[in-house]
Amino acid sequence: MIRRTFGAVFVAALLVGFGGSAVAAESTEFAWPPADITPVHETVAQLEVRTAGFSAREVELVPRVVRGASDVRTGAWGHEAAGLFDGQQYVNNDVRFTTPRGATGLFVQIHAPGFFTTTPAGMCEMTTCTGSVRLADGGLVLFTEYAPGEWGARTAYSYRPNGEVVYVSTGYSSVVSNRQLALLATDRAFTFAS
Repeated sequence: MIRRTFGAVFVAALLVGFGGSAVAAESTEFAWPPADITPVHETVAQLEVRTAGFSAREVELVPRVVRGASDVRTGAWGHEAAGLFDGQQYVNNDVRFTTPRGATGLFVQIHAPGFFTTTPAGMCEMTTCTGSVRLADGGLVLFTEYAPGEWGARTAYSYRPNGEVVYVSTGYSSVVSNRQLALLATDRAFTFAS
């Protein structure tokens, strides 16, 4: 508990400078994927337990990160086609909730170590990168935008030293800030590593 709280405070302190929106930042080359990755292959039963924990954490975390969030509802975990299967290397779901400014939602995707191989530079070739933050643990948070405007999306990618990538997206016009996306994406409860 203390470790999680310290981690959240540390990430929050790093992101305060963004003030809700990222600013493009130059940084030294970020090596991805890491050299020593321990793959994770779980059964459907193990994934069901793990994703139940993810859902519980979303219900707990969203109101703490997004001021005024209530009525948090989590969608089913799966991958591009709904459902879980043995050896699945990533899971995703949607989270819907209400804020004083209206209803909104998130899309959460969690990748097992070594599965997400696109480098941050590669992401920036595919979409618009708006900034990044290097973390003390060696990780990186990358902020992207896709089709800015009413129907676009903003995403925070958490590249982790163990080879996991967790990302959280929201609509471009959503009340959820980049800082809040990063706090959600860097939460250590969202992991395939036990």
